[in-house]
Amino acid sequence: MRLASAPGTWGIEPPAQLGDPSWPRILDEIAEARFDGSELGPYGYYPTNLDELARAFAERGLELPAGFVMESLSDGTLAAVLDVTRRTCASVAHGGGTVLVLIDGLAAQRTATAGRSELAPRLDTAAWTRLLNTIEAVNAIAHDWDLSVAFHPHAGTHVEFEDEIDLLMADVDSSVGLCVDTGHASYAGIDPVGLIERYARRIVHMHLKDLDVNILRRSLAAGASFQETVAGHVFTPLGDGSVDLAGVSSALHAIDYDGWATFEQDRVLSTIDEALPDARRSLEHARRVGF
Repeated sequence: MRLASAPGTWGIEPPAQLGDPSWPRILDEIAEARFDGSELGPYGYYPTNLDELARAFAERGLELPAGFVMESLSDGTLAAVLDVTRRTCASVAHGGGTVLVLIDGLAAQRTATAGRSELAPRLDTAAWTRLLNTIEAVNAIAHDWDLSVAFHPHAGTHVEFEDEIDLLMADVDSSVGLCVDTGHASYAGIDPVGLIERYARRIVHMHLKDLDVNILRRSLAAGASFQETVAGHVFTPLGDGSVDLAGVSSALHAIDYDGWATFEQDRVLSTIDEALPDARRSLEHARRVGF
């Protein structure tokens, strides 16, 4: 299976931070760890000049499988969402990628209740309809660039828990696929293997994460937010946590999955120097369990 990493593994997340390292370091370290490729990361972190972007990847022998758009999909800011979608699609397509990962933006009321379905407020009918309409508009733009949309359920957003995923998959056009993130699924109390099996025909991209369930349980019991739990090192190198990654690998092979899998270890930027050794170990573990 083709394995990528992403700038997020090095703590590069939107919005840009003053301490963000230069992009060549991140691409160099992804290549040094011997991944096959890198996702685009937050739009504007890697070069926005399309030729420079393609050259940067080619010089390091890396492919660009996907990029992401992570914006609030239900608050009515459609023009801004579609603008960054067009820019991201252009970069991904020019770089040879095939997938646009779409993620609802973090919401304060949901980051505060991440991992706790019984406490998390759901969108009302009007907001859910706005979310669906935004997804359909993003999907249309992606299709113009010959990209597949993979919706990514994410902790701390309005599409996190199993009931929300099921409703979304039922409500959107069947051309909208799914990106299963093994760590975020586990954070939300969802078995990623079962999710893959249930939506076998909709899986178009994968994110591989591992998670320390003991840290998660303590954090949830203490009422910690998603950001606080990430800062508490809930996400681990692959193989150090409790996610059944061997089962995930077997489930993907059973459905003849032929897409990419991207290793992402959500972290705070202050731990960036741990990213390369963690990435190396994670890639080795992924290969050992069949990816």
